[in-house]
This record gives sequence, structure tokens and C-alpha cells, in this order.
Amino acid sequence: MKKTLILSYTPRDNSNTKKMLDFFIENNQEKTEITLVDLTEEAPDLLLKENLNLYVNRNFGGAELTDEQQSVLAKNDKMMQQLLDTDFVVLASPMYNFSIPATVKAWFDAVIQAGKTFGYTENGIKGLCEDTKALILMTSGSDFGMEPYKGVNFATPFLITAFDFLGIPAEAINKFGMIQYADKSEQMIAEAKEDIKMVSDKWY
Repeated sequence: MKKTLILSYTPRDNSNTKKMLDFFIENNQEKTEITLVDLTEEAPDLLLKENLNLYVNRNFGGAELTDEQQSVLAKNDKMMQQLLDTDFVVLASPMYNFSIPATVKAWFDAVIQAGKTFGYTENGIKGLCEDTKALILMTSGSDFGMEPYKGVNFATPFLITAFDFLGIPAEAINKFGMIQYADKSEQMIAEAKEDIKMVSDKWY
């Protein structure tokens, strides 16, 4: 059975993003082995002075770490391994202030590891997760699908680019304007569910 890694950042009560994610799980839980990581409860370690230098020395400098030093990197290494071990990734997150929540960015900082999920070749950088596919589920209160805010949607382009860097083709189901168009929110969720069904049928 194919494996699916689900990354959830949906802490808000009555989260519209969570409604989309819950439907994905309900629709596919019998078709795939799911690993659910709640990024609001299991946050990656930020790249601060100690762990950043250990990572650079290990992954770029080839340094052998002691067990104690390795333990400092253990949480982020575990998340990186979860990515390497999966066939599909579903990332569910709202847009916050034009971009992604800091915890979601921290997950990418944890798993984008030289020599593990990307490498350097004669032809440039190569993503090493080529057998994986990703789906992004995202909502926002305002409409970032049209101007004047379309140009400041930094969330979707970042996520697509970050996954691509890892060798993972990603597609996004965005439902923007959930507060701005509150009277249409249920319709938008219904449309998202149909889109999720289409992706699910392709994957499984």
C-alpha cells in the first residue's frame, strides 16, 4: 500500500483548511497508509546557532558528529526521514500575512537537507525525492486569487518551488476569500472536495 505523509497546520477552531484536509483523509484512509504530523503539536526545531552549525558541518563538511551532537538534530532528521519514506505528501495550511505560517517554513528548513533530499551534480542541484508527489490545501480570509492581492501571494509560489527543489511535483487547491465571500464559503469547500477527489483518483 502506498504511503501518504500528511502535514497539518490547522489550529483555528472551525478551520476551513481543516475541512478540506478532513475530507481528504475520509476519502482516502482505506486506500493509503497515512502518517499524520500535526505541526501545531510537533513543531520542527528552528535552525538556531547550535543545530544550524551542526547541520552545516555534517551535511556540507562531512563531519562525524558525536551521539550527543546527533541528538540535537534528531527531531528534524526524523521529519526528513518521514519525507524520504513516503510516496505522497499532503500539506494543509492557511495563508498568514501573505505567506505560510512560520512552523510550516520550519518544516521545509528541517527536511531540505544536502545529501539527503537534494544534492549537487555536474548539471546543478538535483532533488532526490523524485518518486514523491505533493498536494497543497490552502485557504485564506481575503481573495489572493485576484488583484490587488494576487501579486502578494507568496505562499503558493514558495510551496511549489520548495517541493520542486526536492524533486517533488506539487499541485495546489486554493480557496481564497473565505471571509471576504463568507456567503460562498460552503460552496467553495464543496468545490474543493471535488478537486480533492480528482487528485485522489490520480494518486490511488
